[in-house]
Amino acid sequence: MRSMKKRSKREQRFEYRIRDILESKGFLVINCARSKPFDLVAIRNMLPVLIELKGAKTRYPEEQKQKQIELCKATGNEFVVIKQSKKKGKIRIEEGLDLGYGTRERLKQELSEYLESK
Repeated sequence: MRSMKKRSKREQRFEYRIRDILESKGFLVINCARSKPFDLVAIRNMLPVLIELKGAKTRYPEEQKQKQIELCKATGNEFVVIKQSKKKGKIRIEEGLDLGYGTRERLKQELSEYLESK
């Protein structure tokens, strides 16, 4: 049986922080069980964005990234990767898959605006 890595308190706080920000912006946020295949699903106006969260020191294996891209293409969903920054309270919004719906870009813009205002 494969062992599960226990999330650190910091990773858990990061996930809750992103969830709370998105909920305050009107998204319905669903936490995926065991973070498979993504950590969060944020839905607004019936358009979902799949979210992968990574800690500042957490690596993002290419195999995982490719599986997520394939899943998004097959289901027609966009996704974004949000990483903790090494600077306290900051995040980096990186890569993912943009299918042209604009949902991913709006999510990135709203998160950035919220964080700049704090």
